[in-house]
Amino acid sequence: MKAHILIIKGLLLILVFFALSSCVSMRTTRSGQTTSFYPTAIKFELTTSDFELIGEMDISVKYSQYLRFIRIFELINDKEVSGRNIYTMSMYGRYNLNLSPVLFRALYDVYVKYPEADFTIPSYIIDETENLFLGKKIRKTARIKVYKLKI
Repeated sequence: MKAHILIIKGLLLILVFFALSSCVSMRTTRSGQTTSFYPTAIKFELTTSDFELIGEMDISVKYSQYLRFIRIFELINDKEVSGRNIYTMSMYGRYNLNLSPVLFRALYDVYVKYPEADFTIPSYIIDETENLFLGKKIRKTARIKVYKLKI
């Protein structure tokens, strides 16, 4: 009698295993393709007469760097730094603008001074580095030109 029960239990276990494995393998996938009707290129011709220079501003950041990844900011635009409030502004463009991400914190003051600006362009960047034993003292300075479109 015990042998019959063990055989029935074994068969039930095999049936349950096949039933569960067949449910797990059922998956429906639907895929479709579409196309975008956005143009791949837009030609917008501007000349230098379409821009107006509304100002220039020098921005700077002075910080200490230890062990290549620890940064301690000392001065941003010649003002002492508070770690509580961090304001940044990023620059994006199709071409390499070579503005260090460290200067993005200083770039925010350009926006505050010229809120009507349409775009900014860095004209030069100066890096000054003083090497220490396990770190560096770095000062980065950039001149930013601020433009507005006349259109």
